[in-house]
Amino acid sequence: MFHPFLRVLAISVLLTGAAVAQNSEGNISFNLFEFEGVYVQTIFNFDEGYTEKTGVAVATPFALSVPKRNDVKRIADGKPDGGAFVKFTFAIEAEADTGGDNQDLVFLENIQIIPANIPMPVDVDDPSSARVKMAAALLRNNVFPQAVQGFQNAEILAIEEYEFKDYKGVHLIARYADPSIGPMMLRLTANLNPKQSAGYITIANINLTLAPVSGGETLLQTLSAQVANSLIYK
Repeated sequence: MFHPFLRVLAISVLLTGAAVAQNSEGNISFNLFEFEGVYVQTIFNFDEGYTEKTGVAVATPFALSVPKRNDVKRIADGKPDGGAFVKFTFAIEAEADTGGDNQDLVFLENIQIIPANIPMPVDVDDPSSARVKMAAALLRNNVFPQAVQGFQNAEILAIEEYEFKDYKGVHLIARYADPSIGPMMLRLTANLNPKQSAGYITIANINLTLAPVSGGETLLQTLSAQVANSLIYK
């Protein structure tokens, strides 16, 4: 069972068993949470300098800290297909079933950063609380259905308020089954910009076979959670 670690706003479904699809990883021996080495953090700045270098407009400047470790391959994709602003994919190497030294990449996690406008309520008693509820509704009603479209046994586990850096946000935790990978966790975040309506949401997919998230503590150890929680507005 997933144990919420922050104030729960809503639980959409009961926690029931989800079907597990066949894993393409086979007998790969890897557990994200058994790593004992040192993480290297790379700061990615998305601002005027990024626009000058890439030609991609940044309406709301921000920065991310993206972890890197020697047993995981990190792939950065600027302006990927599908409308995201930037995407990071994490994978591990496994020997191909060819009898040689070729290496195949096995999916571990990915996270997309997507621009979003979440209005700042006026003429309400508690603007902050009202905005959190708006963000929760956006994730539940709009982002979640699109994120799990085409997958199996999708269900929301929790929608919670959470803090990223010194900001307030909302995240949605769900699970689903990917026929080509197996059991997956989905984490959506609405990273509210405290100064304006323009901000960002993140969409992260986690391979539960290789990153066996069991609750809030292990969720925060995932690479995608470290990225989402590091977002700061500039």
